[in-house]
Amino acid sequence: MIDNEERTRRMRERKKRKRRKENFVIICAVFLALFSFLGGKYVLGVLNQNKTQNQIKKDDTKKSDDNATEKKTEVEKEQEKSNPSGIDFAESGNHIKSADAYAYDTAEIRDYIMSKKEYTGKKVVFLTFDDGVTPGITDKALDILKEKQVPATFFIVGKTLNDQAKPYLERELNEGHGIAIHSFTHDYNKLYPKRVPNPAVIKEEAEKTMARLKELLGDKFNTGVWRYPGGHMSWKGLESGGNGDETLKSLGLEWIDWNSLSGDAEPLKVRPTNEAEMLKYVKTSLSYWKQQNIVVVLMHDSQGKDLTLRTLPSIIDYFKSNGYEFGILK
Repeated sequence: MIDNEERTRRMRERKKRKRRKENFVIICAVFLALFSFLGGKYVLGVLNQNKTQNQIKKDDTKKSDDNATEKKTEVEKEQEKSNPSGIDFAESGNHIKSADAYAYDTAEIRDYIMSKKEYTGKKVVFLTFDDGVTPGITDKALDILKEKQVPATFFIVGKTLNDQAKPYLERELNEGHGIAIHSFTHDYNKLYPKRVPNPAVIKEEAEKTMARLKELLGDKFNTGVWRYPGGHMSWKGLESGGNGDETLKSLGLEWIDWNSLSGDAEPLKVRPTNEAEMLKYVKTSLSYWKQQNIVVVLMHDSQGKDLTLRTLPSIIDYFKSNGYEFGILK
């Protein structure tokens, strides 16, 4: 039998074991809680770190995208400045690339019509219009050229180049025509005082017209083609040293006259009064020239040139029926 003392001892032992067990459970619970707390903080820290890193990456990507967009915008702005109309300019700058196939060097064509060089090639005619831009005339000439599917070269007077001229110029280019310069004022008294060429004024007017054309069409526009008001043939001394021709050449411009004309700006007593007379004038004026396989026809798209517009289809048909191709000057 177990005496009371032994029973008491055993009860104490059981209580001790129970307390140790309870203490162990408590310690484990504390450690577990502490581990969970610290682990949670660590996990949160890692998550926050990842989140921060991801945010930094996003910010860097956004900054990079913003920089790229900013650079792209700067490039686009520069492109808009150099070519606001989005015209597909050829290298020479006075016509579009697709017109290159029928664009001819002005100095070379000048030498051919003046018989300074022999020409044995195909027949080519250059329709040219002086004195525009003229709303109500220029656009109607363009309509006819488009209908007949032939190109022309437009010799622009700078003083006509107000903001309303821009769509006419853009249309001339986009429809395959060439653009040239015909002075700024078209004032004989300024350009040729007392019938003597003033190279300083010629230079000023060429530069002023070019600058205005670039304002309207962008910096990619350029032209190397000039026609003297009244024609080179009308003024003495242009070819002399330091005078008009050399001045133009220093600006990258070559002049050209004509070897056929519609007569629409001739004195009234000899000016054609109907379509038949005007077509005859074109043919007759050409007959006086030795070179007839290269033809530069002078017409005007200034105010009052309605007869020119009415006769233009017949002029085009005449050259087509005689085997001429149509070109522009560059």
